Amino acid sequence: MSSPRLFDLRLPDLPLEHGGVVRSHHARGWWWGPEEDLPVLSARAQLLHRDALGAPHAVFRRESVIEPKPGGAALPPNVPTVLLVHALTGDARAGGERGWWAPLIGLGKPLDPSRVRLLCFNNLGSNYGSSGPLDEGWPRDASLTTLDQARALWLALDALGVESLHLAAGGSLGGMILLAMAALRPHAIERLLPLAATSFSTAWLIGFNHVQRQAIALDEKRGLEVARQLAMLTYRAEPGLEATQARTLAPKPGARGAYRVEGYLEHLGESLSARFEAAPYLALLDAMDSHDLVHQPPRLSMVRQRKALVVDIDTDVLYTPAQVSALATLLSEAGTTVERATLKSLHGHDAFLIEWEQLAPLVTRALSL
Repeated sequence: MSSPRLFDLRLPDLPLEHGGVVRSHHARGWWWGPEEDLPVLSARAQLLHRDALGAPHAVFRRESVIEPKPGGAALPPNVPTVLLVHALTGDARAGGERGWWAPLIGLGKPLDPSRVRLLCFNNLGSNYGSSGPLDEGWPRDASLTTLDQARALWLALDALGVESLHLAAGGSLGGMILLAMAALRPHAIERLLPLAATSFSTAWLIGFNHVQRQAIALDEKRGLEVARQLAMLTYRAEPGLEATQARTLAPKPGARGAYRVEGYLEHLGESLSARFEAAPYLALLDAMDSHDLVHQPPRLSMVRQRKALVVDIDTDVLYTPAQVSALATLLSEAGTTVERATLKSLHGHDAFLIEWEQLAPLVTRALSL
């Protein structure tokens, strides 16, 4: 069986929705699939050393421009391609040692690389290997959108010769981006699996992101930590925090705050500030806030995917079950055959990264819609 690989691609310059052009455009991708793909990847991309798969998450600053490759043969079309799209601060490593969906990926698991080709790319605007605000080619004062991120993913797939997807799956911002991808190329994705995602960002979501920005404006490093703490409270739900943190005193002397939940939030904030920088984080918040496939212009009506499994989380306070149901209705009205499912969890929005026993059959179901 093959083992996963990371790779870098040089892509065409990308004009952004709200002005500016991403130059020296590049993407970092993750692949796991049939061995016969490797010669194509080697011809079209720069394969990274296998050690990169297990490296800790850290801010990546590209020291040299990726040179374009001539291309050659495309990835074999007889192998179904599954695209996984990560959430806000994730990276391209969907499976394996540090994979954000690792329990669902591998031999004999729902996403089996001996049966499908798995691809994931670091999202445009991040600091884990794809073009973003830390790069010289990033336009000054750029405002990122999910449509920009979707276009970047299509350019990456084009660079590999992938013309259609058997399934596109992702949660939260990842789900929003895959919906934008579907709107841009209405016939290129056979199946959609958006989890905890909606057709547009609400004032509730934008308001939380605004407060995060204000914290960062006051102090980049400490503000980023505080922003992450606030965000984590929206990613979780009260029953889950009561179950895991409860009203207990901090476990060790010297910890910030008297209660365990305070130390938990401080740890999460410090952890993010060690692996992320403020400028990429703000760019990704911009993309999330901009997400709107309903109003000006109404792009969701252009989606023509054959089938979709739309999943909500019963305790999600960011993307409520009612909002996800509205997305399902809009997709159905656009001509997609829609099935619905609900993750039942104590843990709120982040359940799509936690509830593996419930997620496994949903992924299997989405693959065979």
